[in-house]
Formats: sequence, structure tokens, C-alpha cells
Amino acid sequence: MNINSLLGNNTTGLIGNGTSSSQATGAVSAVSPGLLKADQRIQSDLDSTTAQLSSFGLLKSAVSASQSAAQTLTGISSTATVSDVTTAAANFFSSFNATITAANATSAVPGTTAAWQSAGRINRDMKWALTSDSTTQDAMKKIGLSVQSDGTLVQDAKKFSTALSSDPVGVRSALATIGKKVDSVTDRKSVV
Repeated sequence: MNINSLLGNNTTGLIGNGTSSSQATGAVSAVSPGLLKADQRIQSDLDSTTAQLSSFGLLKSAVSASQSAAQTLTGISSTATVSDVTTAAANFFSSFNATITAANATSAVPGTTAAWQSAGRINRDMKWALTSDSTTQDAMKKIGLSVQSDGTLVQDAKKFSTALSSDPVGVRSALATIGKKVDSVTDRKSVV
């Protein structure tokens, strides 16, 4: 059975109490400007809320990816190939930078204070993880990694490749050191 056929055949019956369909349409038309204004306001609120949730969701996802990549760095085995080590490092750099970028984007979106504060805290803590102690800084220097002013990482690929060729154990150790620091920060952020 088709809903249109029900409505088409029984319009007067559905409206009830002797109200004709033209009277009902007139009543709805009189209310329409008020409903339209309310609908526009609700849609505007929905659009801005969705954008904020989307940005915050991206940030949470980026933090999770950084944690996973950091844990991979801590678990690189002694039998890992140069390709395996390079891939793990590249995934870490990419996810770390995605987290910083998402934190910056989330803090720039107008919305709740809690989301803005969380984004700022994540940004600061991720930078702190790599710059807070000399052991981590030495590990970064060994593999040609540095933190830029915006908090993202930049790597000297030639220095990384040279270090990996000449001292693969040292590079795996340096990556593990970096991974442990970032994992500890992202673990605290997993409940963002």
C-alpha cells in the first residue's frame, strides 16, 4: 500500500472534525515563517556543532594513530630490515605531524572551551615529549629529527639513512626512546 494513495484518498478523514485540506494548508502556511526561522536556527546550530565534533574527532583519531606508531617504534626487533625501520619511522613522523596539525586545527575552531583546551594541551604535551630531556633530544639528533616552531617534526633523510647504515642498533634504540616518550604522552591523552 502506498502512503500517497492513503493521503490522496482520505485527506479530509485524516484531518478530522470537518476541517478541509485547504483549511489545514492555510493554517500551516500561517505558521511557516516562524517554523522556517526556528528551522534555520536549529540547522545553524547543528552545522556548527557537527564541525566542532568532526574536528575533535579527527584530533582523537590522530592521537590514537600517534600512540600506535610510537608503540611500533618501541617494538622494532633486532631482525627488522632497513625497510621495516624506515617504514616505522616514516609512519611515526606522519602520525605525529598529523596530531600536531589536528590539534592546531581544533584549537582554531570556535566551539567548546573543553575541546579548545584539550587541543592546546595535546599540542604542548606532544612537543614536550620530544624536547623535555637530553636523552630524547640526543636520540632525535642521532637520526636527524628536529621539532619545528609549529611543533611538527622535520627529518634530515640523508642523516637518517647514514645513521641507519652505520649504526642500525643505535637508530633502533633512538627510535625506541622517542617512541616511549610519545607513547607515555598519548597514553594519558587517550581519554581526551
